[in-house]
Amino acid sequence: MTSRIAAAIATCALSLGALASGAGVATAAPSATNGAAGDSPSLRSAINARAAAVDRCSYQVVRSHDSRYVYSVSGVFSGGARELTPQKEDYVRFSDEWRKVVQVDACTGGQGQAPTALRVTGKLDHPEHYDPSVPRTIHSNDLKPAASSVIPKAPVLTSVDRLDAATVRVTWKPAQGNPDQVILMERKPFYSSEVGVWHPYTFQRNVQAGATSMDRKLERHPDIPPASRSHSYWMRVVNGGFVSDLRAEKPVSVEP
Repeated sequence: MTSRIAAAIATCALSLGALASGAGVATAAPSATNGAAGDSPSLRSAINARAAAVDRCSYQVVRSHDSRYVYSVSGVFSGGARELTPQKEDYVRFSDEWRKVVQVDACTGGQGQAPTALRVTGKLDHPEHYDPSVPRTIHSNDLKPAASSVIPKAPVLTSVDRLDAATVRVTWKPAQGNPDQVILMERKPFYSSEVGVWHPYTFQRNVQAGATSMDRKLERHPDIPPASRSHSYWMRVVNGGFVSDLRAEKPVSVEP
């Protein structure tokens, strides 16, 4: 599949998928203020971000996203700053706004020292395609990580039961701590009308307060490729601007 087709699938799926899950279309974060490339004060806070410790080694960064840039997270230590290894990342909807959530490892390479701050850097991808006025590098402010207690816990998914040939009931334990939003994550085949193919796509289904189950329809179209027919479900929680540990998500899969 050509890169053009792949890009079309991603764009179409993101917009239509967001609409199907009851959200607005995901868009890129506002671009950095135009000006000379470099490290001027106006560019050091061009990335809106916050950070928290997930555990002793893992840190979660929730940030704005401008798709023109390639991002990295660095930790600030007594010996200087070093880039941290990504563990997992995903787009997450906070109310009506999409953010990128990235979890990084500060202990890679035997390092045991906790960072005093985290810093997000974005470097313009393919700068030759952009006017010189577009900043080549953007940064967040230095982020002091919040305590691990701010990272919410997702409820355990207990079962995916087939109700009939085309319907399953997904059940989970009650959410603890009154989070801002409980989310059922659903990965299933999605049809991209722009390029005329079925492919896996992940949807974010907001759960009503107090609910512990949701019925979901299975996609059973005969044109779905065998490798893309599986459906998977897992739970996620958003609270106080942070997300439950992405590494702890354990999808339960069923075949239609």
